[in-house]
Amino acid sequence: MKTEAKILNQENNELDKRLTEENNVVMTDMVCYLRLANISEHDQEVVRHDLLQMVLSAQERGEDIKTLIGEDYKSFCDEVIAALPQKSQKERVIDLIDILLLSTSILGGIHIVLSKETMELIYNAVTGQQLNFQISISVGNLLSYVIIIATAFLIIHVIGKNLLKPEEKHNQSKLKKFIIAGAIGGGLMSVFLIIAWVGRQTLFTVNIFAACVFILGLYIAHKLLQEFIIT
Repeated sequence: MKTEAKILNQENNELDKRLTEENNVVMTDMVCYLRLANISEHDQEVVRHDLLQMVLSAQERGEDIKTLIGEDYKSFCDEVIAALPQKSQKERVIDLIDILLLSTSILGGIHIVLSKETMELIYNAVTGQQLNFQISISVGNLLSYVIIIATAFLIIHVIGKNLLKPEEKHNQSKLKKFIIAGAIGGGLMSVFLIIAWVGRQTLFTVNIFAACVFILGLYIAHKLLQEFIIT
């Protein structure tokens, strides 16, 4: 359950503090790789706990982590992951819903705080002018939301795919990295310029307090999933 995973997580965090700097770097990469695997949070922490005990024992004997698990960290982690039960379709859907609940509540909260209507409301309240409690949602807002979420998933996928492949990082030339980074940056800039141009149309307006209640409800739903879903 989530509670058991949290207890294991706390124990593992304490064990982490005993790692050498070199071993901590390797363990961090492997744990990040496990976080992106299709296994439960509880199993992730169990594997992490076993790995920490193995590495700390080898560390006390003065052995290198490569001597313990070999130089191919990815293959080692893949073998461990393959031996564990995979998440069901239902569990993956619940995880996706949980991520969307959290991300929507965060992005929605940011939009409410930084929107021009909120700034005008604060200004009018301070200066004693008429208050307008409506906040607008535009085409650009929705497009930006979709792009941010899609980009986050893409970045996580790319990082997870290449996390334990340091040789590929070194083999990439600086020019290739520059071209890739430039293409991504230019593409995102173009998308946001298009959004700024065609996304000004207001889809609907909503009372700012109703919007806050809705955002709070999404966050509470996320916390309930975190507390009560068995993985």
